[in-house]
Amino acid sequence: MSSQHGTRAPNQQFTSNVDLYNGWSATYDIDGNVMPAVDDVVFNDRVVPLLKSTEGDVRILEIGCGTGRNTVKLRQDLSPGSTIYAVDVSDGMMQQAKKKLEGNSENVNWAILDLQTQGEELATFVGQPVDIFISTLVLEHVELDAFFATLGAHLKSGGWAWVSNMHPFIGMHTGAGYKTGKDGVRVRGVSANYEMQEVVDAARKYGLEVEGDIVEAGVGDDEVEAVRQFGPRAKKCVGWKIFAGFLFKKV
Repeated sequence: MSSQHGTRAPNQQFTSNVDLYNGWSATYDIDGNVMPAVDDVVFNDRVVPLLKSTEGDVRILEIGCGTGRNTVKLRQDLSPGSTIYAVDVSDGMMQQAKKKLEGNSENVNWAILDLQTQGEELATFVGQPVDIFISTLVLEHVELDAFFATLGAHLKSGGWAWVSNMHPFIGMHTGAGYKTGKDGVRVRGVSANYEMQEVVDAARKYGLEVEGDIVEAGVGDDEVEAVRQFGPRAKKCVGWKIFAGFLFKKV
């Protein structure tokens, strides 16, 4: 069963998700956070081959483009005529993404929108249904029904979607956040922990079925190799499942 994280602790400070990611944007890519590093590995393994095998020009919606980690890959691996709709709630994160795409942003459209409160604006921005939907490490911050209603509404029949999230194994204890440099206080946003079946059931309500196995991943069981691949902060995650990835198809 899902649970909301919001209990205050002496070393934690809670804020809105917009403020969380605006404050985190300048260091998000370089602070050694293991979760996006694992997300990158799985994305490269599972999603990039699908992108490269996609023929012709397609339309793709990315909810939670963040600093553009995946937006760059979408632009590189899809045909030049493909159109990307990149959406985020944080202007700070999107500014980082725009820097990454500078000089290679043809047919990339940007919008600061919250899918939970600005559904009409999102529909106007995207227009007709898209062929591909991408959203990584966003799910913990939104209500499942709102998220999958958006996915179902904007993905065309036969299209596919890749959605990743923090694994419920660690989601019981933590959520996305960063430590401030001056006092070491961990800044947290609003997040919820969702069990795998909750996600699958919510998606099915909106015409989305899981394709293949759900990906459950971590840094591995070897501490030396984990640190080599993911950095010093991977030590605390050795042997844990920290990541969940879902490939959906719109029926």
